[in-house]
Amino acid sequence: TANIKTRGLRNQDTAILIDGIRFRDASAITGDATPFLSDFTLTSVSKIEVLRGSGSSLYGTNAIGGTIDFQTPKPSPGFHGQIGGAFGGLGLGRFRGNVSNGTKDGKFGFNLGVSRTVYTKGIDGEDDAHNTNFQSRIEYNPFEKTNLSARFFVSDASVRLNSNPDTIGVLPASNTFVINAVPLSRDLLKRSENGETIANFGGATFIPDRNDADNFQKSKFFNGQIVLTQIITGNLVFQGYYSGLKTSRKNDNDVLGVGFQSASTGIFEGLINTANGHFNWTPNRFHEITVGYEYEHEKYGNDGFSPNPRDAFSTRAKQSSNTFYAQYLLRFFDGRLQLAGGFRAQIFDLKTPEFSLNNAPYTNLRLENPPNAYTFDGAASYFFQKTGTKIRAHVGNGYRVPSLYERFGTFYSTFGTPSFIALGDPNLQPEKSIAFDGGIEQNLFKNRAKLTAVYFYTKLIDTIGFGNVVPNIGTTSRPFGGYLNTKGGIARGGEFSAAIKATDSTDVFTSYTFTNSDQRVPQVSGSRIIETLGIPKHQFTLVATQRFKRAWVNFDFLAASNYLAPIFSNQTFSTYVYRFDGNRRADLTAGYTFPIKGEQFNLRVFGTIENLFGDDYYENGFRTFDRNGRVGLSFGF
Repeated sequence: TANIKTRGLRNQDTAILIDGIRFRDASAITGDATPFLSDFTLTSVSKIEVLRGSGSSLYGTNAIGGTIDFQTPKPSPGFHGQIGGAFGGLGLGRFRGNVSNGTKDGKFGFNLGVSRTVYTKGIDGEDDAHNTNFQSRIEYNPFEKTNLSARFFVSDASVRLNSNPDTIGVLPASNTFVINAVPLSRDLLKRSENGETIANFGGATFIPDRNDADNFQKSKFFNGQIVLTQIITGNLVFQGYYSGLKTSRKNDNDVLGVGFQSASTGIFEGLINTANGHFNWTPNRFHEITVGYEYEHEKYGNDGFSPNPRDAFSTRAKQSSNTFYAQYLLRFFDGRLQLAGGFRAQIFDLKTPEFSLNNAPYTNLRLENPPNAYTFDGAASYFFQKTGTKIRAHVGNGYRVPSLYERFGTFYSTFGTPSFIALGDPNLQPEKSIAFDGGIEQNLFKNRAKLTAVYFYTKLIDTIGFGNVVPNIGTTSRPFGGYLNTKGGIARGGEFSAAIKATDSTDVFTSYTFTNSDQRVPQVSGSRIIETLGIPKHQFTLVATQRFKRAWVNFDFLAASNYLAPIFSNQTFSTYVYRFDGNRRADLTAGYTFPIKGEQFNLRVFGTIENLFGDDYYENGFRTFDRNGRVGLSFGF
């Protein structure tokens, strides 16, 4: 599984963007991009922009801890392209090709790319995974002040899944104790996968993920974007876009694998249509004002099947929203002093959900429009030109829209008379946060080095959690618990970094992050442990790149302190908190470029050794790959 936890917060607190437009899965439990993080691959990316700190006034829902924007390249004049492939450990085979063409006058251009990535073995030799991607971008300037841009992204992925980690050995009397994570050895793990009972487990305290021969997940998405940019006057610009995003996930599991498993198929489908328009007015060099409107409509669908026809079910839900936003930017002293403020208001409209059975939950409710979401933020920065020093501060709200599952979620029970059991609450308030960060940047040695120090603080004021005892929703009961608004936690810490251009051909970047993240309510019920799970307190990175005339070498190192993670026990049907060692991962990449016909063509050879030091670490109890390598070849024209 993949995780993005910015500044000690949760996966759903980071907004994922493609070319500045939100990417999220309407059918996900938390309505974010989490289900697609593990196989999120674009064929061609020109830049990845990471913004830390609250950004909901600009980017909307989920931008509580930060945003990650994958920006695709614009086509350039002339015919260009690249074809390449790579092969390596874990059964890796990868192909990628892209072409670009544009007119000399810049009025029209396009690019398109396709890629295919296959792992035939994976970590345990049977974790095969496949991912096929297509993307295209078209730019058209029919008039001097008009631009039309169309972008399309298609992804089709499949992967064989393993079982979840499990506990082993004598467990403590309660889950208030933190257990040191000691994995079952690999040879014993293999015997366990074959169904053997392990009596002497050598001091192990948990069983890592085990092979499940008939557990598969297929995921697809299509995203189409159309963007219009119109220069109305020299200081007034309009930009509008439409985005259609369709996501689909299918989980197939049969009776094989460890423990008792029943045959089942689950299909989750999401659809989000977004229309956005805004004006950007710059009356003079001191002021810049942006005002805009956004309409969003999303749908959620879930279908389930099993060998018994009476177990089949389907659910459908949808909601829409109207959003108004504004931003004001002021610049003084030749831009050295900048002040900014933003506001955003999102108003929701719910529709009655549909279920495959009569008398299902929520159908007899009179749905009231749920609470609106309001955010404000402000920022200030000043650059001392003489000393090369910049100070900045930002304070703002963040929010996350309740997902359709959190509003109308159910589970389908076949015990006795088949029925839907309610879990959601259509009246949930949006999650809300308040965040502050302040920092200083110092440029040294004629801008050959930059030192940065930032303090951050985020308080999750209201969040959405799951309670075992919750009130009814009108006449709809929730006997097995459900979603409710609750208080969140606090994350604070410091970020320190240095970017150094040691020579004209040598770049070094290093960073250290301290994070102290706590919850008001334990994430594992009954544990009394308020430290946020999955967040190491200390993290260090080092990236060094050395360029030669036609060769380069890159070293990338990440080290993190230990962290806490939950493991569900199939022995006691309870969840326990484990302490895992942090990772010490280093990757080494080198390459050489051969010019052909001068610089008209080029042939590039490259190779990578991943996990150079062979660090054996686990992510929340799941195994990670050992030292392995890959080599590749690409031809550019």
